[in-house]
Amino acid sequence: MIDEIECHRYFYKFLKGTITLSELEQWLYNHEELEEILGKSVYFELISRDYKNKYALEDTKKQIKGLINIGFFEQERIINSLEKLIDTSEGYLENLEALYDDYCDGYTFLRYIALVYITTSDEYIEVLKQDKVKLKDYSEKINKEANRILRFFANNELRIVIENEYIDIRELGDRIELHSINEMLAERSDC
Repeated sequence: MIDEIECHRYFYKFLKGTITLSELEQWLYNHEELEEILGKSVYFELISRDYKNKYALEDTKKQIKGLINIGFFEQERIINSLEKLIDTSEGYLENLEALYDDYCDGYTFLRYIALVYITTSDEYIEVLKQDKVKLKDYSEKINKEANRILRFFANNELRIVIENEYIDIRELGDRIELHSINEMLAERSDC
């Protein structure tokens, strides 16, 4: 049995494209408890939709966007990505690339992490893929920044409200990505 958060998380994954429309349709049919979570009318609308219709994807996305708090799940995703960076496990560079994309999409608090990644040469990225010791050294300052950002989320000084938009109530001095980026990047001379 799923709860409301798990239901909304599934919808969020659908919006992000990790779950297909046909998977969503089957999931809806297989979870009758959704009627209680979503309410009769919303549930009925979802299960009675013709998912073969050419407008079904857009209609479903539009409806789901009105049902869930996308900001909550975006924040959860960003926090998970930052925590994965600190772990320095498999997929580190792919995770770093995804955070770079998030920066480009509007999460400017990720500037330092994004700029370190994008200013690293392709050749050095290939070295990092093969050499775990160099990857650990490379990731040290990135991980420090990831921890710093995670503290702001934990203290509610950063909060994602909708996709690609956030509230930032940090002190100006804590927004180092806005005023000290040159100094931050000057410390990096290894790539």
